[in-house]
Amino acid sequence: MEEPVNIKLIDFLTNYDAESETFGGYYDIATVNNKGQVLSHLSSIASVNLPSDTVPVDILITDLYHGTTKKIAQSKAYNWQQGTRLQWLNEELFVFNDFDEDLIKYGSKVFSTKENSLIKVFDYPVQAIYKDQYFLSINYQRLLAMRPDYVYRSLPPLQQSELKSLKDDGIWKIDYATGNTTMLHIIEDVVNVDIKDIFKDCTHKLNHVIIQPDGKGFMFIHRYFQGKRRFDRLMYSDFETIKVLIDEEYVSHCYWLDNETILGYLKANGENGYYYLGLDGVATLCPEMTALQLGDGHPSSFGDWIVFDSYPDKSRMQKLYLFHRKTKQLHCLAELFQSTKYKNETRCDLHPRFSTSGEYISFDTVYQGKRRQHVIDIKSILSL
Repeated sequence: MEEPVNIKLIDFLTNYDAESETFGGYYDIATVNNKGQVLSHLSSIASVNLPSDTVPVDILITDLYHGTTKKIAQSKAYNWQQGTRLQWLNEELFVFNDFDEDLIKYGSKVFSTKENSLIKVFDYPVQAIYKDQYFLSINYQRLLAMRPDYVYRSLPPLQQSELKSLKDDGIWKIDYATGNTTMLHIIEDVVNVDIKDIFKDCTHKLNHVIIQPDGKGFMFIHRYFQGKRRFDRLMYSDFETIKVLIDEEYVSHCYWLDNETILGYLKANGENGYYYLGLDGVATLCPEMTALQLGDGHPSSFGDWIVFDSYPDKSRMQKLYLFHRKTKQLHCLAELFQSTKYKNETRCDLHPRFSTSGEYISFDTVYQGKRRQHVIDIKSILSL
């Protein structure tokens, strides 16, 4: 049963810059660390417009406890949905993507709060990263041609002839210590797993790479199009072999609950819903979350707690929920309005994400007429 709660939304950057717009990023990354330091993007252009390839966003770090904010850097590799993939590696290091105008390519940078400086620069952009050990990268120019919501705009999209080439594109692995880069899986390798006749008539992309909590593998979506018709497969790699986890043509947002279990909104057993999915491919419905009939929200977890959101309903209200998978407690944390002027690539999904301590949830919203990253303190709920 849904339990109403009284939660205060903290807009912690109002005093720093009330006119510009701020946002965190995607639901699979933490923007708040154990020290109460919050990572944010700040945009001087209105986010009802498409991201600019000439106007950068500022990278900010804010101390929640002291109210201080510092500008760290700027980046031209961003979008409204995933930002620059700005995220903590540990309590002192964070990473973000950028565009190198001299090399004319996307890359990534690591900043140390302890040393108060950039300490590493990589020639590949981060898609997913495991602590300070390695990260995985994908081709954002392919995404620009096939799904511009999650891309950068400083380089042109791949042409149709380039999209058909599956041998020199895929998922790269970059060693954090050395920067050594290997092509881990080419797209052709993925296509050849449980190959179908339809594949030869399709364009293919790999996206939404999320690394296992222990770093020993990762999931990703193989998405392919026959004309305008879309098909999805959720895949798993242990860095050597690839296998299909679920293939019923529809996979949306997923998250690792633990090393063996994925929570995702997908189609299994012929029905769409939230499912617990094992590495053996067995999908078990989560009836409590599915029964809300909110569609494919964005789930993330901390321990047994799951936070997830909804798209705007007929009244343009988005909901933010907190669910305990063992006790079945369900809390509605917020209902937030989203104007119809935010749509398609400029929409504002809440993308809720736990802090690294699990005591806070950060999310993006436009309920005040501007895109802003907010934080909720949930310690009172965790102590129930």
